[in-house]
Amino acid sequence: MGYRIQVEKSNCLNCGVCMDVCPVQALDMDRPTKPGVEGSGIYGTPFNFMMQYPIQVGECVGCGICVRECPTHVVLLDAVEGATPLAPRQGPITRPAAQAPAWQPLGDVTRESLKSNRVSPWGGLFQWRTSERPADWQVWRSMVTDSRQDPIAPCQEACPAGTDAGRYVGLVAQGRFDEAYEVAAEVNPFPSVCGWICTAPCESACRRGTLDEPIAIRRIKRFATEAGKLPKATPPAVRRTEKVAIVGGGPAGMSAAYYLARLGYNVTVFEAMPVPGGMMAIGIPEYRLPRDVIREEIDRIVGLGVELKLNSAMGRDFNLDDLEAKYQAVFLATGASRSRKLGVPGDELPGVIPATLFLKQVNLGEKPALKGAVVVVGGGSTAMDAARSALRSGASSVTVLYRRGRSEMPAQAEEVEAAEHEGVHIRFEAAVSEVTGTDKKLNCIKYVGQRATGKVDNGRTLYEAIPGSGHEIDCDTVLVAVGEEPDPSILPPGAGIGTSGFSGIVADSGLATSRKGVFAGGDVVSGAKTIIHAVGAGRRAAASIHEYLSGSRHGEAEIMATVRVPKKPEPVLTLDLGERPRVGMEVSAYVPGSFAATQPSLDPATAKAEATRCFRCDSIYRCAEVHVQSGRGPRDGPDQLQMNASQTTRVSPRTAAQAGNPGPTSGGRD
Repeated sequence: MGYRIQVEKSNCLNCGVCMDVCPVQALDMDRPTKPGVEGSGIYGTPFNFMMQYPIQVGECVGCGICVRECPTHVVLLDAVEGATPLAPRQGPITRPAAQAPAWQPLGDVTRESLKSNRVSPWGGLFQWRTSERPADWQVWRSMVTDSRQDPIAPCQEACPAGTDAGRYVGLVAQGRFDEAYEVAAEVNPFPSVCGWICTAPCESACRRGTLDEPIAIRRIKRFATEAGKLPKATPPAVRRTEKVAIVGGGPAGMSAAYYLARLGYNVTVFEAMPVPGGMMAIGIPEYRLPRDVIREEIDRIVGLGVELKLNSAMGRDFNLDDLEAKYQAVFLATGASRSRKLGVPGDELPGVIPATLFLKQVNLGEKPALKGAVVVVGGGSTAMDAARSALRSGASSVTVLYRRGRSEMPAQAEEVEAAEHEGVHIRFEAAVSEVTGTDKKLNCIKYVGQRATGKVDNGRTLYEAIPGSGHEIDCDTVLVAVGEEPDPSILPPGAGIGTSGFSGIVADSGLATSRKGVFAGGDVVSGAKTIIHAVGAGRRAAASIHEYLSGSRHGEAEIMATVRVPKKPEPVLTLDLGERPRVGMEVSAYVPGSFAATQPSLDPATAKAEATRCFRCDSIYRCAEVHVQSGRGPRDGPDQLQMNASQTTRVSPRTAAQAGNPGPTSGGRD
């Protein structure tokens, strides 16, 4: 795989801007093979072009700067299978000793070498920065210094919390672990937790994945949080008198508490469970997320002055009116912990248990004992956690039934692999049709085979039952993990707060409900999502609450100004564009009956080596000097520059002509 740069020649201006702005010098301009290419010129006067059209001479990192900066929008970027076709590089102009009249055709004066540094395409006229142009007519948008938005790396754009992943990966590559930890934590109060269990949407968007494999961003984050030290948060510039109540001590509620405390508000969090953390603490087994990791991050938030009240359930220990009498704003972040039912005959039998209830018992130390065969229904992370925990809790065998194919399982591939490694049997394309048994004992679970119809609905393949494909499995327990939904019972009758069809609370884009001063966010609004989604929702809620209480119109910006780590310029970047395998993920060691975490972290050398694979999309567009260390096409590192300087510049007429108008080539890797 690789990136291919293409140009629509009919509207190309031959200006060379794309070549000048390419940070890795993957573009050059081809040269005329004749004494000059004549154009009509201004008022009919002919003139000579010294360059013709952009050509790709090196491996592209997919940053898209050439696409953004092309005045006529004729540059296109595609991902292609196999090695990207490359043309021979053209090199800079070598001027003749005697000044010739008019322009000279570049085919007569070029040689095969590279310019040493990438500089601003506009010289010293002004500070160049690439930016989006809202309209095609804004040809020289780069010259405007205000109201611009710099490019955002795909990993940061894909993160629901907006974590600047490329930046902390780059710091790890430089061995600056403390700074890396600080950047990972600036917009996410749970960086260590996410280093263990985040679903890592950043990795799915990673541009490096087009060349070989995505950067192991999540594992690098975990390494940074373990190898680095996080400085104490600076006290808020303003101590505010307003008080905010947060119902729910999960990732959304605690994230909102963190940001509000950083802004100087008095915050109290009410958590119904005996431990804080929400589903992080009661839904995810310790072998995947150690409890001390959660405790450390919760303690850091509480250390900001946040008051935490455990075993305090809304509707039992207090109600909404009680909160509104004491607090100026309320944030509802009660999550989505209610397990959906199977919806088939027999799903009310005593042996059919919600997987979330079973995991809660496991994680609160109740040590539920399972005997005999266990069947888990579902294909997400909850299903995998329940299956692996069932094995550790005494089940003689565990089988997972999932109604779709393996590639469509919501659970991460590594979770599925770990479950199978530990002895869990997974049957795909199996739709449950019935559970049989008595009020004392289950007998079996029945299912039918499924097959893909070839049709797609909302991006997912539709399946249909295969006639005559009924099967059954003898079992003693069925754990149901077909999805979780919010519990509307926390809202009193007549609360004046709307709920959606799946019982979630309705909130606007700022997470405000229809009741003044009451906000809601996280899974209780969106339905069950990931921890990093909840973190992002918590920050949005904190920004809206701040705007509501203070009258500010820029809540998010004020939060960012409080938590952002100042960016230090990187004058030089060195990129490795040679194919290198991603660091492998070791399968966790399995000890029957033990819930201890066994997944090893990265060692410093491995973490740094993996981090150096990063294309640095976060800063490459603003870096004045970029060296390509290895890969196909031009390399401008110190060794390459020295080699170029020692090369002779004598070129035969035939060679010059070939260099002036090269055909595409697809040479091997360097």
